[in-house]
Amino acid sequence: MTEWKESKIKDFAEVKGGKRLPKGKQLTSVPTKHPYIRIRDLGKSKYLELNPEIEFVDDETQLSIARYIVNAGDILISVVGTIGLIGIVGESLDKANQTENCDKIINCTGIEPEYLYYYLISPFGQEEIKRGTVGAVQPKLPLKNVLDINVKYPAIAEQRKIVEILKNVDEKISINERINNNLVA
Repeated sequence: MTEWKESKIKDFAEVKGGKRLPKGKQLTSVPTKHPYIRIRDLGKSKYLELNPEIEFVDDETQLSIARYIVNAGDILISVVGTIGLIGIVGESLDKANQTENCDKIINCTGIEPEYLYYYLISPFGQEEIKRGTVGAVQPKLPLKNVLDINVKYPAIAEQRKIVEILKNVDEKISINERINNNLVA
């Protein structure tokens, strides 16, 4: 039997916040070189990729928020509004801008990022997220509380096995959804 550990996110990763659009600046649906990830882009699939719903910022706006970009493989967590939506930044959104309503979890050591994704979307992870949420009128998950989220995990080899099993389940669900959509069409 594998021994499981429990650590706070701050013990194995960094967490960084996003950036609000400068006053008077708007997102645009007209594609530019600068996609902007919002909360509504999370929670639909494991990987966040370019799609027709992604909005963009212009070159000028990009200059003022350029320090708040994400890299492929970063994990995003929504921290305001609908709290606890999780996504992994896909290749097509590498270097995209990140809303201030999400934090990114980066530089994981000793924990596979995909394992962390599955943990955070699990009932255990969602309960931890709920525990760190504050505020009644406008709930939020402060960055310090993201850092303090407890994560239970086995050794890396076991994490990889768990991820492989869950990826296979995801793929079967995806195939069934495509089949069902074809039957309806």
